[in-house]
Amino acid sequence: MSSTVPTSAREEKTLVQRLDQFILRVSPFNQVLGLTRTMLAIATALTLAATPNDQLFFRSVNYPEGVVCGRGLGQWTLYCLTGGSRYFDLVVWGSVLVLLVVATGFAPRWTAIPHWYIAWSFAASSPIPDGGDHITTNLALLLVPLCLLDRRRWHWSPDTTYHQRSVGVKFAAYGAIALWILQIFVLYFQAAVAKFGVTEWADGSALWYWMQNPTFGPAGWMRDLALGILQYPLFVLLVTYGTLLFQVTLAFSPLYSWGWRRFYLFAAVVFHLGIAVTMGLWSFSIAMIAADLIFLIRPHESLHVPWLSRLWQVGRERVLSLSGRSHS
Repeated sequence: MSSTVPTSAREEKTLVQRLDQFILRVSPFNQVLGLTRTMLAIATALTLAATPNDQLFFRSVNYPEGVVCGRGLGQWTLYCLTGGSRYFDLVVWGSVLVLLVVATGFAPRWTAIPHWYIAWSFAASSPIPDGGDHITTNLALLLVPLCLLDRRRWHWSPDTTYHQRSVGVKFAAYGAIALWILQIFVLYFQAAVAKFGVTEWADGSALWYWMQNPTFGPAGWMRDLALGILQYPLFVLLVTYGTLLFQVTLAFSPLYSWGWRRFYLFAAVVFHLGIAVTMGLWSFSIAMIAADLIFLIRPHESLHVPWLSRLWQVGRERVLSLSGRSHS
């Protein structure tokens, strides 16, 4: 007489097996997290280092000290506390130095909050609003709970103690990743849907106008090339509507198989690099590429990306060499 296992019991067993296979065994503290932090830190550091302070914090009638200091938490940003002082330039370069330390991967647990504080201070205090800086601030904040649980000395090193961590810590770490995925989904989906309410995007002519924008459009030979290509109405329609379609499908890409997500990761990198080259929005593009890493690569898939796998190998060799020295 054969016995059968109820469907609900089989599903529950499968769920437990998946939890045991991934969340309880595979550490999210890996080279994907490390590369994401490095890119976010570099994005802000490049903006601060490559742009003169009198442009990032320009003085005006409304902002005589060159910084925006609103009520509440806004008055506690780093640049509001030091704005107008003779040491302001040193504060800015000190911020760059801290961000470079973050980029090296040193002590994620101790550098996570300073990273977020500098990113938030800049986004909140600069009179020049920039979407990329606000995105970087939100992402740096989402990384704080994840990094506070990270025991590694360097974020390039493999996590050799994950099997010893409590179940609560493991679920909290994966919960932070889930929030990250939700944030990027909303970002892409809202960016695509909102465009349909703009006349130029709805009629398919948006990119033609963007390429002629004196602030964000390309310059020199690149502008001539772009306008030469976009002079054909059919091509303009395909590129404009193709951009909307790509953003919508990219928003749902975490639900796809690894093969499709790998394709979308490559496409997203090309897409954002194209924005950087044509519009000059380098910090925004770097931040979005960083966001797509955790958005599209699950922790157990990180070793399936060759160049990320090499980072893991380098970190592993470093840990083993340090361990050998400590035992000698």
